Amino acid sequence: MEKIKLKTYQLTLALSLISLALVLVNSGKQREFFYIAIYASILGLVFEYKKISWHPFSIAYPIMLVGLLNLIWYVTYELHNEGLNAYSDYFGSSKKLILASLLIFYLDRFKNYVTKDNFVKYFLISTAVGYTLATAYGFYQAVQGINRVEMAINRPTIAAYVYSVLSLAFVYSLYLKKNVKLYLLAGVVVLISFFVILLTATRASMGLYLLMAIILTLYHFRKIHLKSLMIFLCIVTGIIAVSYKPLISPKIQQTVTEITKYQKGHDATSLGARFSMWNVGLMTGIAHPLGQSIESRESWVRNYVANGHQHVAAALGYIRIHLHNEFIEKYSLQGIPGLLILCFFFISIIAYSIRSKNGLLLTSMLLLLLYGLTDVILLSSEALIFFMILFALSTPFSQTKQQ
Repeated sequence: MEKIKLKTYQLTLALSLISLALVLVNSGKQREFFYIAIYASILGLVFEYKKISWHPFSIAYPIMLVGLLNLIWYVTYELHNEGLNAYSDYFGSSKKLILASLLIFYLDRFKNYVTKDNFVKYFLISTAVGYTLATAYGFYQAVQGINRVEMAINRPTIAAYVYSVLSLAFVYSLYLKKNVKLYLLAGVVVLISFFVILLTATRASMGLYLLMAIILTLYHFRKIHLKSLMIFLCIVTGIIAVSYKPLISPKIQQTVTEITKYQKGHDATSLGARFSMWNVGLMTGIAHPLGQSIESRESWVRNYVANGHQHVAAALGYIRIHLHNEFIEKYSLQGIPGLLILCFFFISIIAYSIRSKNGLLLTSMLLLLLYGLTDVILLSSEALIFFMILFALSTPFSQTKQQ
């Protein structure tokens, strides 16, 4: 029986690693391996039921809590609509979160089945393959003349979010090998990744990627050599100088123009619509502090716009999708309970990552938090699966004692 338990864990781990590697090149297969890994983890939990311990804390708990709240809200307000509807994404999200929490719990609690050195090797291979395939795909699309690199996700913004985190996961795995040549390779990976992110023309990733790469490096090494830093900054400066006119300057100018237009009452722009969505999201959340249905939110916002608030009319185009902010979206639909649970999700996992000195988990959560200020990542199927798989695979890096 012990051999079956070991093989089950190894199978679950292998399926998770494959799913991670496929995220930006084949989202369909990524999803398939994700679910098969979950089924294997459930089987593993059945085999291990006598050894299951609820202590110490697991990041699976807040993830399960968010999923359960989404499910309760869905059952309360879905109104039995048939087929695909405005509630389908929320139901899909709740299902993935709940199932993913089981996968995360299993890989975390029984990680002793795989040695730390072997796990680092497997994780390095998975992230290296995933990063290489995604980067090659991105450059191929750029050469073919695509306006914004999007890889296999077909949404440049989500592709940039996922690519940036995948890149840093690869960099982290290189750091763990404690080899000077691999440290140099990590620097090259950061520079190449930054250029690919510029090709996605996603402002959030363009602004945050290098900052988070520096934070990851400082957190992992606790110090940095001045000479290496100067060389790195010089190369980054060169990339920015070469890319500034064709890639960076247009986005800066677009941002300035959109803010100026919004201040003049024109919100029919990318940033302007976001400002309007955040405005109406807060207002409707205040009006319904315990939550409401999507139909109720839409009706309230339409009345709000009609009653003298035409300057936020662009929000109506997105009101049945989401409000491009993780916290405001939660607050506008699930009220104060949803907002509190989402805050608990972020705070508890970030605190755990700091306490257990898990640089990968900390960096991933910070990016999920920051990207969530301008988008709703936890409703995107590909991004949600990617982050859940990455969280599951990050647990062996936590420096904690198992009970």
